[in-house]
Amino acid sequence: MAPQLASIAKLTTSKARYQIIARATRIWEVPAKDEEKPYSLDMVLLDQEGSHIQATIPRRLINTFVETLKEGVIYKIQHFEVVAATRSYRPVTSTNNIIKWTSFTSIVEDDQHMPIPKHKFEFHPIQNLALRTNKLDYLIGKSYLTVIERKKKATTSKGETQLRYIYIEYERETQLQSTYATNININFDIPEARILKQMYLLCPTCKTGFDGKGKYRQCNKTTDNPIQR
Repeated sequence: MAPQLASIAKLTTSKARYQIIARATRIWEVPAKDEEKPYSLDMVLLDQEGSHIQATIPRRLINTFVETLKEGVIYKIQHFEVVAATRSYRPVTSTNNIIKWTSFTSIVEDDQHMPIPKHKFEFHPIQNLALRTNKLDYLIGKSYLTVIERKKKATTSKGETQLRYIYIEYERETQLQSTYATNININFDIPEARILKQMYLLCPTCKTGFDGKGKYRQCNKTTDNPIQR
């Protein structure tokens, strides 16, 4: 009996046998500490319903699948395990489970014309990044402790000058930190990037920006020759 076809959102850690059809939107190697061979080969799978999940291929199986997998391709995948995610810094927040490849896993290319998006992103407003500081489930930011030593010159009874520590201050700052899964896309062709770029374009006549509907706020016109803000 063939495994039941399921959406990613319906996958559970039960003993049920599943198969899914999904696009491999991101693939990356997870390095092993002090070893040349990767710890695993990981990916993000995205299905037709817009649900995504992290999948991992253990080190011992990487050579079996590495030549088959290509980023951006739609696959039918079956005979895998669904397990609870235990690693820190997972790349998706929609589920607490991950797919784990086994020696029985089967993967074949499926219909590449299926309406599965090529990408899905979870955007965080910049002002909210600090709220994710040092939370180890999904990496956003990391807090660093900065020590500032305040010193003062003092003169002894013998006329010698000495440096004395008066007090020490501690300041925290938040920084973004990349991981082995980080991918930087420049001028990516997605709606959010297009909207952001439009914010910096002005009408050459009225000198106002877009209103969000493709027209300039003051003259209510469109133009193919906007100027940079």
